[in-house]
Amino acid sequence: MNKFYLLLFIVFLSSCKRTTSNDSSANASFVDFSIFGNDKIKIDSTLINASTDEVFKAFYKKYNYETAWSSKDNRDFIIEEISNADDEGLQAKDYNYNTLKSLEEKYEQLPDSSIVKYDFLLTNSAQLYINHISKGKLNPKNLYKDWDLEEKTIDVNKILFDCIDNNNFKNSIEDCKPQHLVYKKLKSCLKLLNQFPEETTFALIDLKQKIVPNKKNNYIPIIKKRLMYWNDMKEKDTLLSTLYDKKTQDAMKIFQARHGLKPDAVIGRSTIEALNYSRNQRIEQVVANMERWRWFAHDLGKHYLLINIPDYSIVAVKENDTTQIQRVVVGKETRRTPILESKVSNINLNPNWTVPPTILKEDIYPEAEKDKGVFKKKGLIILDRKNNEVNPWTWTKEDANKYKYVQNPSRNNSLGSMKINFPNKYSVYLHDTNHRDFFAFSYRSLSSGCVRLEKPLEMAAYIINDTTKWSLNRIKDTTDIKYYLKLQKKKQIEIDKKNAKLLAKNPDLVIEKKTFAKPELKTIVIKVTDDIYIHQLYWTAWETNGILNFREDIYCLDSNLYSKLRY
Repeated sequence: MNKFYLLLFIVFLSSCKRTTSNDSSANASFVDFSIFGNDKIKIDSTLINASTDEVFKAFYKKYNYETAWSSKDNRDFIIEEISNADDEGLQAKDYNYNTLKSLEEKYEQLPDSSIVKYDFLLTNSAQLYINHISKGKLNPKNLYKDWDLEEKTIDVNKILFDCIDNNNFKNSIEDCKPQHLVYKKLKSCLKLLNQFPEETTFALIDLKQKIVPNKKNNYIPIIKKRLMYWNDMKEKDTLLSTLYDKKTQDAMKIFQARHGLKPDAVIGRSTIEALNYSRNQRIEQVVANMERWRWFAHDLGKHYLLINIPDYSIVAVKENDTTQIQRVVVGKETRRTPILESKVSNINLNPNWTVPPTILKEDIYPEAEKDKGVFKKKGLIILDRKNNEVNPWTWTKEDANKYKYVQNPSRNNSLGSMKINFPNKYSVYLHDTNHRDFFAFSYRSLSSGCVRLEKPLEMAAYIINDTTKWSLNRIKDTTDIKYYLKLQKKKQIEIDKKNAKLLAKNPDLVIEKKTFAKPELKTIVIKVTDDIYIHQLYWTAWETNGILNFREDIYCLDSNLYSKLRY
């Protein structure tokens, strides 16, 4: 019995030592066992105000300059969450995990001064972690000139207050993370990749020529080993044969499809590059992609067009349903398609094309200096500042910047038959193309920065969404000069029939022949009233039903970003 009272006295002394400052009238004659290990400590405000971090200072001001992490459950949750930072493509060490864990293990033995320091460290770590999972560790505007994403603003303290005051840690922290399906698939990617065994050394494939089916090549054993490692070749196979047999071809087609390559079993440059990636390189690639998805808008909108630049694809999504899927052509490495977010404003049918400064400087002017006939070959009209046409044969490089260079509407116009406009500082848009053969290629990083659509008129009809005024057939007719020629021909037949009747009655009647003006395509601007957002984004990895998918890093962004994340 004496031992019981001794224990009760020790607890009593502990409760007297650390009483909650909000309850200065705590009744010392009553021992509340729940307060043991959950009491708060008053902090000297000068310690807090000495910090230059306003968010940190505001956090403790709200808690009346007392320790905020008196609850062991709260501390345990944050430490556990930080311990799993690798699942988010981050690193636990960046948030002081080992130090926090060590302090927590000896928490009950810590003097008040150490508990205050621990409280500070836990607050700093939690605030930094929430910032990183919410909007990324790095700022893309500090890394790239051709990225224009709205910078996220995160109220870290509001999130932490909700966690602590409402005991809502699990939901509040989880809501900070991107909820996009792609981000979740990247997390699955990371998990799957970590399940692959540590790689033994695979020799790099340094092939100068293509490997075609049913031929022998000394690299075939190495290729088989790679295909078996990635589970694309399910059955065990001898590694001695150098014959590129059907079993290996079938496995190669699976591998190629996973990497967005033409699944023809022909082993060329792009296939070799994909084969040479190691597991660790793929992990780094996924980590880089997860960081990018933290930069992207958390809410893409209810209705949007999503372009994945390395995948050469566009999807239209409305109310979470995919309504359109098309192939696209994107900017070449030297004229990259910018990453941006915007909203569709209007559609131009039969657009004219004013050549942008970069193309003029790098393409048109150098060609024109050698041959002024290039203007006619490209269908370009030179206009002065008063819109008067200039004779191309009088053009000189010295006066080049005084003019604008325009292609009139036609199917051979560089923009083709349709252009989708949306506000952006790069003067890019989605459009048709006069190089429709490009869509047959696997590698489609070929444009001067704009995104070219495989089925532009179908996309126009979808966006306009007015089958009465602008059905797909109406749009096709409006953008086809043959349609106007056909109308003229039909009109001429009607006139000829009418004239024939008049001549039958009066053979001496002189009828003046009607002359039609040569039909021309006119630019038509159609305002888009629906809120349809544009997201031109960049990601090179994801997972589908347990299958890893990768795309060529066409702008060479992944490795560089990973190195900055781990710096």
